[in-house]
Amino acid sequence: MKRLGRENHIYVLDAEVPPAITIDSGEELMVETWDAFEGERDPAVLDARSLKGPASGSIYVNGAEPGDALRVEFLSITPKEEATHMVMPGRGFLEQEFTEAYATIVKLEGGHAVLPSGVRLPLNPSMGLVATTPTYVQSTASDSGPYGGDIDMKELVAGSTLFLPVFVPGGLLALGDCHAVVGDGAVAGTGAECSADTHLRVTVEKGMGIASPRALTPDHYVVLSYGDDLGTAMRQAVREMVDFLVKDKGMAPYDAYTLLSLAGDVRVSRTFRPISPVKMMLSRQALDQL
Repeated sequence: MKRLGRENHIYVLDAEVPPAITIDSGEELMVETWDAFEGERDPAVLDARSLKGPASGSIYVNGAEPGDALRVEFLSITPKEEATHMVMPGRGFLEQEFTEAYATIVKLEGGHAVLPSGVRLPLNPSMGLVATTPTYVQSTASDSGPYGGDIDMKELVAGSTLFLPVFVPGGLLALGDCHAVVGDGAVAGTGAECSADTHLRVTVEKGMGIASPRALTPDHYVVLSYGDDLGTAMRQAVREMVDFLVKDKGMAPYDAYTLLSLAGDVRVSRTFRPISPVKMMLSRQALDQL
């Protein structure tokens, strides 16, 4: 099995930059990723520089062309070392109240994330940044869009599959920003950021033609949307899920809309950013009956 080490990391998605590795459709590989802070733990240092959002990649997938999608299956996600949560000036829901950098080292032991207070949280490793490369140069940090990006989706755990649109030949996949555990919204600015080893299978879905990311997790089918206005992004996520149920599952529009009101959830993935991702989630228990 091929392995992509974290020394092969990028800070921008750029189709003009040669890929770090090439794989065939359906091939498995191991990818090592940095934590969001690239190993730095000193709040003073982190406060003095912008976080660049390191992503391992890019990965060229033979046969992937614009109009296709990449099916990215997360077979395992294994956190490495310890994790770090960082309250950072200018980030978080309460940025006007919590104005100082504050680091918390989170130990990973016995299947739990252990806080200095002794509180133990079950590990739930998820990949925060997964992206194909768009036709324009895009930073890996902070933003999201039709290509995926910094989606901070806590449901993207081992056993999940993410579908990403392909915009350039090879797809040029990149990933990083693993969280040992994180809550919806990451209200203080980050999750428990950790480096990780991730076992992937990447397959080209010819002519899938999706306009934005989709995910199938152990518990939900998820449509991801994004925008500079949360209300607009949420409406778009609901609209796309209705379209999926109508076009792919043959439901009548009003029946689909009703089902989402009863068995669906709209959630904010992360702290406010210029472009914020949201997710429309439909219970697999309901979906599997269609």
